[in-house]
Amino acid sequence: MITIILPVYNEAKALPLLLEEIKRVLDSSFHDYLVLVVDDGSTDETKGIALSFNMSIPLRVISHQKNKGLGVTICTGLKEVVRTCSSEDIIITMDGDNTHSPSYVIEMVNKIKEGYDVVIASRYQPGGKEIGLSFKRKFLSKTVNLLLGTIFPIKGVKDYTCGYRAYKGMKLKEGFSFHKGNLVEEKGFSCMTEILLKLSKLPSLKVTEIPMVLRYDLKDGPSKINVYRTIMRYVCMITKSFIVRRS
Repeated sequence: MITIILPVYNEAKALPLLLEEIKRVLDSSFHDYLVLVVDDGSTDETKGIALSFNMSIPLRVISHQKNKGLGVTICTGLKEVVRTCSSEDIIITMDGDNTHSPSYVIEMVNKIKEGYDVVIASRYQPGGKEIGLSFKRKFLSKTVNLLLGTIFPIKGVKDYTCGYRAYKGMKLKEGFSFHKGNLVEEKGFSCMTEILLKLSKLPSLKVTEIPMVLRYDLKDGPSKINVYRTIMRYVCMITKSFIVRRS
């Protein structure tokens, strides 16, 4: 079973396009799949639009009553799936704003079946790139990833921050157990780096990347990232992780 976790907050315009593309890609692949939409307290029609698709694709919706942030939303989705996952299950996380193309899902799934535990859709592999992102955002992303790669090198990883990933379900389950349920503690966008760094502590974790084109030009509406707050969270997380590894 492939489960695609979509964390969403006020994505009423983008979500229908994304769900239609997921349906097209997955239906033609003949894989069993489920889309788990985790609505983080949206104030627009996001939840209703998601529910309107449950007759055309395998879909469930989980809702937060209030907006809690990406980290809490990702954690909600992962815990729900990991709770009942089997040795054959594959979990995909991707953004719900239509900037991550579902066309990469099958390649990522095949990499998991080859024996990898985590597959990252990377902007920094040959063939990968970012379209529609400001120079400032590109520079900050590149700088953060270079810093993370220098301090916390993980074989096969260049893109530490992208949320578009495939996981072997049982490896995530092992990660939650190893960290006593605290695999995701960051509340903001830094949660994706946190998950990767914590999983890297597991014995013999195998990670690889595939090239991905980030289509920020397809995003409808302003970014939900508070750049200053996100940078500060990365600084705090990097400092904490460094101290833990040195202790």
